[in-house]
Amino acid sequence: MMKHAATRASLACAISALVTCFNCSWSQSEDYAAKASIIDGIRAFEAGEDRADSLFVLGERHSDLAGLSAYNAGRSLLEKSEAGQEARQAFQRAIKSASDQQLTSDAWHNIGNSLLMEQDLENAIEAYKSALRANPRNEAARYNLSYALRQQQEQQDQQEQQDQQDQQEQQEQQDQQDQQDQQDQQDQQDHQDQQDQQDQQDQQDQQQDQQDQQQDQQEQQQDQQEQQDQQQEQPQQVEGQISKEDMERILESLERGEEEVQAKLMKAKSQGKKKKIEKDW
Repeated sequence: MMKHAATRASLACAISALVTCFNCSWSQSEDYAAKASIIDGIRAFEAGEDRADSLFVLGERHSDLAGLSAYNAGRSLLEKSEAGQEARQAFQRAIKSASDQQLTSDAWHNIGNSLLMEQDLENAIEAYKSALRANPRNEAARYNLSYALRQQQEQQDQQEQQDQQDQQEQQEQQDQQDQQDQQDQQDQQDHQDQQDQQDQQDQQDQQQDQQDQQQDQQEQQQDQQEQQDQQQEQPQQVEGQISKEDMERILESLERGEEEVQAKLMKAKSQGKKKKIEKDW
């Protein structure tokens, strides 16, 4: 778990510094008012009052205690949610104003803590390193630096795993898309082949229909030609002249009549002979 170097004990140190400072002689009323604001800020902080940070900001007007008051302002702001940026700005003012390396190290440490709570691991690590450079014996900063480095490594590992998973999913999606594209292309080709076959069959059917129509026309023309030829071969019947067919019917009728006459004659002859024989007897 992250360790905070700045605690209420840090503010107690500020009280000790103020007590020492009260024993000094002040020549300026502004420093006196600034020190009073710092004391009120410490009391408000210990009482859990929200106005502590604003009192410490007033204390930053002190010529000698500006760094200490800015540090305490940062500590007060850390107790508020969503005030991390303001707290870091107060700690930065403390670093610029303070001549005490311990205070500078604690300020950098708290900057790191604020960044770590916001999951800004990279900048938090740099802040912890700055805290150790100011005071190599700051064990809280060392511990939190190690913690932040582990968190960063885990984050990087998770990111690499996520990247690999994303890459794998992307590759699978690409493979699926390629397969789908191939299938679509194959379906399109099959459809085109079927369409080509259908078009070819339709064309063949059309050609066959045309051939059949031509053949029918030829047959019709041939029939018409044969009828014309037959009509030309038959003689035209002259008015008052017996046609060939009528002539054949007449001849046939005459032949039948002649046969009947001959039959009658033969019958008559045969009867005459019998009578004559009977008379001889």
